[in-house]
Amino acid sequence: MSTKEMISPKALVHSRTVVEKHDYVTTGISIYVEGDLLGIELNEYKRFELGDSVQMTFYSPAGIHRLQSTIIGKDEGSIAVIFPPRAFQFVEKRESPRVDVTATGNLRLQQEGAEQITLAEERPQWNHAMSPDELDDDELLAHLHELNGEHDKRSDKLQIALRNISLSGVGFVLEQSSERLSVGDTLEAELQVGLDGAINCDLIIVRRELQEDGFYYGARLDSVGEKQRRALRAFILREQVGLFYHNRNKQNKNKSRSNG
Repeated sequence: MSTKEMISPKALVHSRTVVEKHDYVTTGISIYVEGDLLGIELNEYKRFELGDSVQMTFYSPAGIHRLQSTIIGKDEGSIAVIFPPRAFQFVEKRESPRVDVTATGNLRLQQEGAEQITLAEERPQWNHAMSPDELDDDELLAHLHELNGEHDKRSDKLQIALRNISLSGVGFVLEQSSERLSVGDTLEAELQVGLDGAINCDLIIVRRELQEDGFYYGARLDSVGEKQRRALRAFILREQVGLFYHNRNKQNKNKSRSNG
């Protein structure tokens, strides 16, 4: 059967699912499908290890579907696997999940008029002091550091508190600032979301509302490099796995209390 059949992701939820690795086969129930994550309720979860390559067969109302994937999480009564974005051809667009985060970032507001005047004044100072050809490496670096410092002074940086993030957008709060952003504004941003290095991108404001802790903004991510986009996908997937098992453990505790 073709792996490019037209299905809806929701069709896989609550489907009987056969999970097999090279020396073992068992059956569970698919219970979660969102973004790059698929969760399967499995009594024999202890027979699998993180990193195991598994073959899955889903018996859904829409038919039989097969998928090769890798286990990225396991806990009491379930496993979590990567759901490759190109595994099936979906009848509806597959949206990127939005995960809650506690992180910070910076926005940069350029003061174009002030920058042009300052740059015009600084160029003669460089030229009159000494031509670039006469500078040794240390002096050249010193001048560059000085100019970079001046550039930072000409740019207003606003600190933001990130509330949530997806592959397509972010939600954030602008705290303790008199600055007001408007829908349609485009800003340079540096987002610190627990990756190796910050995500440098543009944010396009699409929503604004006043909350208790400041103005909350929704923004669309733009100009994200491919390498950083892959890193962001991995970050979101990691947060998804954590939330999936947090909710599972919470449900299991509630069931135990009810049965007690």
